[in-house]
Amino acid sequence: CALLSDALEKQQMLNLNRRLETYLNRVKLLEEENEQLANEIKALRHNNQGALTRRRGLEEELQQARLEVDAVWRERVLTELEVEKMNEELQALELQRQREAQAKVIVKSKLEQSRKELQEEERAQIWLREKVNQLEHEMGLLIQTHEEEVAHLEATVIQSNATMPLTRAKRANQTPDLLRMGHEFSQRATRAWQEAAGAYQGQLARLEESLDQARSRLNHVYQEKHESQLKLQTLEKEIASSQDVRLNLEKTVAQRREEHYQEIQHLQVIYSFEVSEN
Repeated sequence: CALLSDALEKQQMLNLNRRLETYLNRVKLLEEENEQLANEIKALRHNNQGALTRRRGLEEELQQARLEVDAVWRERVLTELEVEKMNEELQALELQRQREAQAKVIVKSKLEQSRKELQEEERAQIWLREKVNQLEHEMGLLIQTHEEEVAHLEATVIQSNATMPLTRAKRANQTPDLLRMGHEFSQRATRAWQEAAGAYQGQLARLEESLDQARSRLNHVYQEKHESQLKLQTLEKEIASSQDVRLNLEKTVAQRREEHYQEIQHLQVIYSFEVSEN
């Protein structure tokens, strides 16, 4: 769309330049004709022969000059229409620039929100890792304590067997029971630690996934911000260029309008002078 707009704008400028060149050529021709008319009028002052015929010729030339001036005025009207059209295009560009600026503000707000979310995710991840480390440490202490208690219990059993004589069958039954109790306690402790560690690991995995998503959103917002800045810069350049063209056109139109007015006044003076002389 931007390339098409640039192409149309260049084509319009070329057409306008051609019209202005044609206009300048016509004005130059009029000036030459006016100079020729003035010289001829001066010559007629010294020679009254053929004054009537010459007057008719001058009137015809003056009429032709007026027609050409009318054509130049039409060109001026077309130029003013071009200026008006360019003003409309400038307004459209300004409106688009405002929309891009609003989008830039929205992207900036999203960027700030994503940055905050990312910081929250990182803090939550750090906290969870600390909790996992703390749990592992506590589980290690619990296992160590359990092993010490089992060892103490086994030592107590051995000491009791040494101090209190029991029947072989009773000692045989008591030892497996104690070992089974210790083994079950160890299994329960290990299972509890594994479940807690698994829960924390699952939560940590979810937080890491959420963190990755937040980073992805942040990168996407950064990309949108960069693209919006590029579009805004391009629009500002287009607006500046169009404003320069518009100012040049307005200046040219004003200058040509003044020249047209002076030219018409000059022709009217010549015609009035010729009428009064004859």
